[in-house]
Amino acid sequence: MNQQILNEGIKHLICVEPNFKLFVPSHQIEFFLRPSGFKGVCALVIEQQISVKAAQSIKNRVFNLMSDVNSKEFLKLDINLLREAGLSRPKINYLTGVAEKECAGQFNFDDLQKMSDDEARKSLEKMKGIGSWTADCYLMACLGRQDIWPVGDIGLQEGVRRLKNLKERPNVEDMTSLARDWRPFRSVAANLLWADYD
Repeated sequence: MNQQILNEGIKHLICVEPNFKLFVPSHQIEFFLRPSGFKGVCALVIEQQISVKAAQSIKNRVFNLMSDVNSKEFLKLDINLLREAGLSRPKINYLTGVAEKECAGQFNFDDLQKMSDDEARKSLEKMKGIGSWTADCYLMACLGRQDIWPVGDIGLQEGVRRLKNLKERPNVEDMTSLARDWRPFRSVAANLLWADYD
């Protein structure tokens, strides 16, 4: 994802879906970007199913517990400290599992760079606590893949409802079919709809 892809994507989206004109802001949009590696997964797991504001607050507190946010540092942290920072027990367990796998050499984040979108998604989803939303968001926000479409995201479902003037939010299957013509720029579509939703 870069400015050129954004510009090309906007042109394509407006061509196949003229209503996107209403979703292109006059100011520069803030891309949904996260660091790659454990720090990115840590951010995304914290962000699962909570508001943007709450997630930012918890992320700041959790990240401040480490001099460098990585698997080794995370495994040194006391569970009570993580709980005090606002991290739930299930999320602590998920991140501990990811960190242990990376430290044991059973998972390498760098390998994801060389994989196709589907391969990388499947590799991430093998780890407990990483479902389709987290995997898709990792591909988009941490690896910069340009054609990712997290169909289960409520913000995106609401964005599509408004874009298409639908009476209710589309379900997962509808989200897939409605965005078919937006390929290969569905990440651009997601960023535009998120920016409008926020």
